[in-house]
Amino acid sequence: MKENNNVIYKVAAGIVLYNPDEERFMDALNSIYKQVNIVYVFLNSPCDSLRNKILYENVKFIGTGKNIGLAKALNCIMLEASKNKELEWVITMDQDSIVPYNFVESISNKFNEKDIAIICPQVIDKRRAYMIPQKSSKFEYINRCITSSSCTRIEAWNSVGRYDENLYIDLIDNDFCKRLIILNWKILRINNIILDQQYGDIERKSKWKVDIIMFISKLVKNKNLSTNIAKLTYKKNVNPQRVYFTNRNIIYLNRKFKKYGGIGYECYSCNTYLGFCITFSLASLIRGKNKIKILKAIINGIKDGKKMEVQEFLEN
Repeated sequence: MKENNNVIYKVAAGIVLYNPDEERFMDALNSIYKQVNIVYVFLNSPCDSLRNKILYENVKFIGTGKNIGLAKALNCIMLEASKNKELEWVITMDQDSIVPYNFVESISNKFNEKDIAIICPQVIDKRRAYMIPQKSSKFEYINRCITSSSCTRIEAWNSVGRYDENLYIDLIDNDFCKRLIILNWKILRINNIILDQQYGDIERKSKWKVDIIMFISKLVKNKNLSTNIAKLTYKKNVNPQRVYFTNRNIIYLNRKFKKYGGIGYECYSCNTYLGFCITFSLASLIRGKNKIKILKAIINGIKDGKKMEVQEFLEN
């Protein structure tokens, strides 16, 4: 158990590695390892040179270096932590997530609130001009957060059925948070902790283009449409594999939660599947370079999403 200022924290951290930038990963590791009891590093790709560099006593490598998907890797981390009876929480981090050096101390006063499943910071990608930090309150209860830099209660993870390994990658957090909320767990966001997290392979456009697009987006009263216009402020490198999994998973999840309303659409600033087809699939096809591969990814994702075996989620 980690002791800071005579306070004992029952916290671990977990990082999934997949072809990481080694320097950035070391920065991420250095930002967290002194704050927790142990850091579990799951190898989703071979990282022999990096592994040999890390000599910290409280870093444990798990995984074989074979890519088993993000959801399964996260479950392996949580399962490993659950074997240690002195641990109650796990901070799940991306391989490039750099947390404040007082992160655990800053959230620790919420650890004893039994109905909280996740404590998370605000995560802002500064490359995305439309993402503005919420400053109206010190903390608030929310319905969804990303897994990166979220501190998750092991008991809650286990009680709702763990991460859904059918997802492999994409929309894993949407699914997990949906189940938490349905089963009356709470997700608490600490608004005065703001992390700059880069997600997605994007490049911000020139300042004058950004200013013009943002000016237009602010004239639009519809929030979803305004956000989708604001997304034109950056160029996106479209990965056909991600397009496939996103199309597949959005169908799979909405079949899974058909009695609980739509799931996943808010990530694409829309409310329906038709909106998703326009704001994600069509946008990916227009923006992507290899349009044949992207079109095939969309079609195959839709087909497989409809064919996937799914067990409808039920509260009881």
